[in-house]
Amino acid sequence: MKIEALTDETIIVELSDDDMKNLNITYEEMDYSKVETKRVIWTILSRARRTLGRELDTSGRLFVEAMRCESGGCVLFFSVDREEKSRRKNKRYLVKKGEYITCEFENADVMMNCAKHLYKSCCESRLYSLDNKYRLLVRPLTGAAGVKNCLNEFGKIIGESAMLTEFTDEHWHCLIKEGAVNLLSSGKEAS
Repeated sequence: MKIEALTDETIIVELSDDDMKNLNITYEEMDYSKVETKRVIWTILSRARRTLGRELDTSGRLFVEAMRCESGGCVLFFSVDREEKSRRKNKRYLVKKGEYITCEFENADVMMNCAKHLYKSCCESRLYSLDNKYRLLVRPLTGAAGVKNCLNEFGKIIGESAMLTEFTDEHWHCLIKEGAVNLLSSGKEAS
């Protein structure tokens, strides 16, 4: 379990597949209305308190954003909205989100070079082709701004929406459905 404080109100926790197994939960089972999910979140916050040497103030509105990782684990972003503290005490929200960023490339060499720069920056990634062009869809693990800067340096960002992801999935030929960035950066051939 990797725990990092981004600000006084925000922490990020990266859970490996083994961490998820030790906590006895899967990404699909995460739902804040379930007692088991609440237990996991409070266990993680307790571990974060020990690791960081301070508490995340959870007296106000606590947002928990979960993003699945290709490795089987997930990344959790915990944040407290200070302005909401006085109006809505003790509200908790777990959101599973993070749309794919869709980037288009004119050729495979440029796209593969981009993948090498993105290695370890993406949680999920897919690769598509159509008419000698390539689309790389990435969901950032952390630092979305850095990922977008890298994508813009090598290609052209088309957008960031579920509808664009669905359109690409329907109309483009899928070359690599999972782990595209990792596979491309390793130089191995897709099966």
